[in-house]
Amino acid sequence: MYNYIQKKSVMIVLLLASMFFSQAGVLASTNSEPMEQLQQSVNNILRILQSEELRVPGKQEERKQLVIEVVEKMFDFRQMARSSMGQHWNTITEEEQDKFVGLFKNLVEERYIGKIDSYNNQQVVYKKQLVKDGKALIYTDIVDKDLEIPIVYRLQEDNGKWLINDLKIENVSLIVNYRRDFDSIIRKEQFEGLVEKITKQLEKSETSN
Repeated sequence: MYNYIQKKSVMIVLLLASMFFSQAGVLASTNSEPMEQLQQSVNNILRILQSEELRVPGKQEERKQLVIEVVEKMFDFRQMARSSMGQHWNTITEEEQDKFVGLFKNLVEERYIGKIDSYNNQQVVYKKQLVKDGKALIYTDIVDKDLEIPIVYRLQEDNGKWLINDLKIENVSLIVNYRRDFDSIIRKEQFEGLVEKITKQLEKSETSN
């Protein structure tokens, strides 16, 4: 399940960690609204991660939850969940859609965001951005020692706020890969089968933590 995503998980974790640990000065060089909002989120996360009070033993879960609260405001998880379902989204009820959005958000948080403490000192290089008609593409490189990973953020404006709705890692879309895997499962086991697999994966991860 999610074979390709599992292979790329380290890169995605590195991307998220680099977003969190990148220096504010890198972002301050542009006056573009998408960058400004991203900078605010990064600064909020940095304050959490650098807090001496939250770095004491026993505060790891609290620190993680505070970071997640910020991250949830950066990503449009509903749009990401909808896109990952593709054509199957319109075949399920509104109640099922709401349930799936929650599962999808938890899946992403469990698999990637919860691992940020394992990474530090990465650099993010902002190369260029394209903004048009309420949509933005931000091109970056994540630099970790001698490794450079090209990352493209796709964002959309929603009531004056820019939200991330996809990531391309080495020109491979996170959403496209989820959609491929979810489609395969739904065709074999219906939507209920997908929900069951994701639920079991989350329960397994919670037990192992």
